Amino acid sequence: MEEQFRILQVSDTHLSQRHGQFLPNWRRFADIVAASPPRLVVNTGDASLAGCRHPDDLHSAARLHAALAAPWRVVPGNHDVGDHPRLCDGSGRRLPVTAATLAAYRDALGADRWSEDIGGWRLIGIDGQLLGSGLPDEEEQWAWLDAVRAQADDRRLALFLHKPPFLASPRDADLTYWAVDPAPRMRLMGLLDDTRLRLVACGHLHEHFHRTHGRARIVACPSLAFVASPTLQAEVAGGRRETGYVRHVFHDDHVVSEIVTDDGIARVLLDDIVDEVYPERRRPAATAG
Repeated sequence: MEEQFRILQVSDTHLSQRHGQFLPNWRRFADIVAASPPRLVVNTGDASLAGCRHPDDLHSAARLHAALAAPWRVVPGNHDVGDHPRLCDGSGRRLPVTAATLAAYRDALGADRWSEDIGGWRLIGIDGQLLGSGLPDEEEQWAWLDAVRAQADDRRLALFLHKPPFLASPRDADLTYWAVDPAPRMRLMGLLDDTRLRLVACGHLHEHFHRTHGRARIVACPSLAFVASPTLQAEVAGGRRETGYVRHVFHDDHVVSEIVTDDGIARVLLDDIVDEVYPERRRPAATAG
């Protein structure tokens, strides 16, 4: 089948003007985009270093995306808007998603959910950080998602969100930092089991892997910014720890997804700079997502 279009997925870019350690990798990615512009660039979250704490990081990320030589979309990550309330213990190490953090994100980067039709495809980006949050925006997003699916007709579907919907199995029952809350995941299964779905593209893990669910591929994009050693981040999904991005080539009825590494994209090790860029991680139980 002939190629319809190409999308570059980037994730966990952790952009900030306050800390510039990850900017060289972004600039290299921007050069790659300029050399052969894709139909769309999608950032699957943690676009900012710490936007939920420092809204200026969100605006820095927005300016850098706006300079890309291709259209772009972003979905929020935990560093952008905060995390699931039950994963936040009140110590300040992790902040929950709130109405205020959502407003700051939308002010800088635009809508936290979106849908685009390209060729015979409907691309859907959702705010996965809302799932299980209990905020009014969560129910609004469910209603919107139901409508977007219902109106897709016979288009093939691709879903973009920050955290993977699950790691080993959709029956995973425990709430963890690394995947979507199991309770709203059951509601999301209506989309995950949709026979039109061909791609679920996520990030968050700082690992690259492929999984199969029904007729869809679940593809975790590596971080463009950094990797972490097993000492700082224990193995999550057994994926590749590289810095890079993913190229998705859309055909009539399937997507070919490939991790791309590049000599100009440095393999930055978070262990060497974690106290500098994430001072809150000096608290116990650090993780590298």
